[in-house]
Amino acid sequence: MRHLKTLLTVIGAVTILVLAGNTVALAASGHGFLLGKTNRVTKLTTLTRTTSGPALQVTTKSSANPPFAVNGTGKVTHLNADLLDGKDSTALGTRAYVWTASGAIDTEVDQSEVFVLNGLPAGTYLVNYEVEFPHAMLTTGFVDCGMQNDTTGAFGGQQRTVVNTSNSDGTGINGAGLMTSKANGDVRLTCAYTQAAVLWHLDSDQPLRITAIPLSSVTNKGVPPLS
Repeated sequence: MRHLKTLLTVIGAVTILVLAGNTVALAASGHGFLLGKTNRVTKLTTLTRTTSGPALQVTTKSSANPPFAVNGTGKVTHLNADLLDGKDSTALGTRAYVWTASGAIDTEVDQSEVFVLNGLPAGTYLVNYEVEFPHAMLTTGFVDCGMQNDTTGAFGGQQRTVVNTSNSDGTGINGAGLMTSKANGDVRLTCAYTQAAVLWHLDSDQPLRITAIPLSSVTNKGVPPLS
């Protein structure tokens, strides 16, 4: 009886080893997939769904956990990603907002003109402006231009140019500055002329152009050292 028990024990152990070996062989040959185990294959594994909908769903215990991990750096063809580092495509890259105006700006004779940057989303911007006034419009004095965050905010990018009546090409002025928009339309460019009786008119060949380039962040480096 003792020998029979020993024989049965040996047969059982051999059976377990054979079954385990067959299981590993199935996993290695692509006939089986062991969950919670490392599976190694020598050929590409393909999963095809014959009906509409996703072919594979991977769910983790927490939404903060990555659904899968890879060790390759190669490009995956046709892999679409909705966000990159939590940002949409509209927030990536350089996206400039441009306003232009030329000809008679208004029909009133006044001393200044305000150009509101309508449609500018909230954020921090590098704003550039270029203004070219026709020779016949200005007589003497100077032109001041600068940007405001709103009607009471501090100016940025202030520039002044002296009217040069001897220049047949007219008088130009440009400037740049960092501006913060808290809501649509609260950034504006204001240009003022020392003469009160002015009909605002811009050269059609070189019109007023305002460009706002969004910045993801601004680092204050302080005052640069003198050389």
